[in-house]
Amino acid sequence: MLSLGSFARLIPIILIPVFISCKGKTENTKKEEASAEVPAQDFVESAVKSEETASQSHESKTDPAKEPALLEAALNGEAGMVDKLLEEGVNVNAVDAGERTALMYASFNGHNKIVAKLLDSGAEVGMRDAMGRTALLFASTGPFSETVKLLLENNADPNIRDADEHFTPIMHAAAEGQLEVVKILLKYGADHSLKDVDGEDAELFARNNGHIEVADLLKAR
Repeated sequence: MLSLGSFARLIPIILIPVFISCKGKTENTKKEEASAEVPAQDFVESAVKSEETASQSHESKTDPAKEPALLEAALNGEAGMVDKLLEEGVNVNAVDAGERTALMYASFNGHNKIVAKLLDSGAEVGMRDAMGRTALLFASTGPFSETVKLLLENNADPNIRDADEHFTPIMHAAAEGQLEVVKILLKYGADHSLKDVDGEDAELFARNNGHIEVADLLKAR
């Protein structure tokens, strides 16, 4: 499991920069590279507050200093800490310097319990980081078929593209030889014929990295 400390030693940017290139083999995969703005409150008439105003008031009391702890706990699979911080009102959609969320970090390491907790607590499955990546793109790089399925069941876009190379979840999975992830993505409507900026598709990613079973599955579709 990747630790916060190991990320910090690799690239000195706030918290954990992660960049994933899905064209290289697993060992060459690179990992590089707020709070929700709370509407102003009007307390002139404080006798009666709507539920919406009460909710906004609660979020406004969140301590931003605790947000990095939520991201770290999500990355490291510390479910108890995630629960504690969310109960304290830490913004579930808080982001780091690279605009990555706790959901992205938990998905990256396949922490299903935390992914489910974050989703139940209002984590936005479609949020993008600074490179246009979502939690599903992060999850699809590893052997985390259950995490991928959970995100798809919560309306993650199976054909989302990042903003740089236009990689899709199935391209990531194919490049890493994640056969079960590929199967689940296909089941939920992933289009394996989509091409990146270089005109390469998921089948070619798999074949170029020696994942023949994955490549043959995609070719047969």
